[in-house]
Amino acid sequence: MNTDRWMKCTLAVSFLMLSLVSTVVAAEKAFYEGKTVTVLINYAAGGPTDVEGRIIAKHLAKHIPGRPAVIVQNMGGAGGVTATNYLGEVAKPDGLAVGYFTGALFHFQLREGTRVEASKYPFIAGVESVAVSYIRSDVPPGIKRPEDLIKAHRFKAGGLATGSSKDVRFRLSFDLLGLQYDYVTGYNSSSVARLAVQRNEVQYHDETVPGYRTQVEPQMVKTGMVTPLYYTDLVTPDGDVNSSADVPELLSFTQFYRKVLGKSPSSIKYEALKAANMSSTNMQRTILLSPGSPAAATAAMREAVERLAKDEDFLAESMKVMRFQPRFQIGEEGIKLYQQITQISPETVTFLKDFIAQYK
Repeated sequence: MNTDRWMKCTLAVSFLMLSLVSTVVAAEKAFYEGKTVTVLINYAAGGPTDVEGRIIAKHLAKHIPGRPAVIVQNMGGAGGVTATNYLGEVAKPDGLAVGYFTGALFHFQLREGTRVEASKYPFIAGVESVAVSYIRSDVPPGIKRPEDLIKAHRFKAGGLATGSSKDVRFRLSFDLLGLQYDYVTGYNSSSVARLAVQRNEVQYHDETVPGYRTQVEPQMVKTGMVTPLYYTDLVTPDGDVNSSADVPELLSFTQFYRKVLGKSPSSIKYEALKAANMSSTNMQRTILLSPGSPAAATAAMREAVERLAKDEDFLAESMKVMRFQPRFQIGEEGIKLYQQITQISPETVTFLKDFIAQYK
């Protein structure tokens, strides 16, 4: 093939590719143009999920091709499962219902409560978020630094529900550390459980970074009422743990365990804890579309979140309001992580179900 002919073929292919890209972009824009998107939040208004979800919805709107109107709807209930099932069973498969969910992946792992398989929901993105554990400093013989936890006398730990990821993870952590504690659950939210700690009804709770930075740290840590201990593990694909840039002053649970006990944790309880942390720390929040949504909607939403992750106005408002900048799990790596999280071994599923059943 001579040079002129080769150049002509190359240009033709390039024009064809550009035309295809333009067609896809135009289709995505046309899909959402003039429409209204509802962001469904699976917890009540005023809590961390709601605050974070509303900031994301506010800034996401300008990045969705076609600039649709975006509204927010809260649908709490059943530990977040009510909204998950609504998105899966009731919402129309039209790409106009977007779930912004906390804890959905843990329920998918257990295969209890959720009535639609995780694989049916088009995955858009996950949001990484560690939870920080804290305990009253006056728990005998006195907790002045994280390492003192290992010497703590029996204390009360406040939770939300026997089957919530929060409760399951702190109980597994305590069991692995060999702590003596009483489990008190049924608090409607972390804000209520936090108040119980302040009143000394319970002595322990844990919260995600927004709640910790805006409420616990200024009101309880700086006054000496509580001592921060560690944060939940960010689990790598090979089962190790990473440090969190959001709480650099503390160790993760596994790092803390190694420091105070001089060895690495290992047991079925630890494997269950890692699985629960992947679903509730690596992807503490999840952004999903209703099953059957058009491919154009999925592509447009994924593109919008990728742009949102780099939006300086969004990042600045997040830091101002929540003292925290959401870290998104997106693209092919995000999809793979979502699949890994929702496909844990049957042995781990059975153990987690039995572990939860002990407290029902």
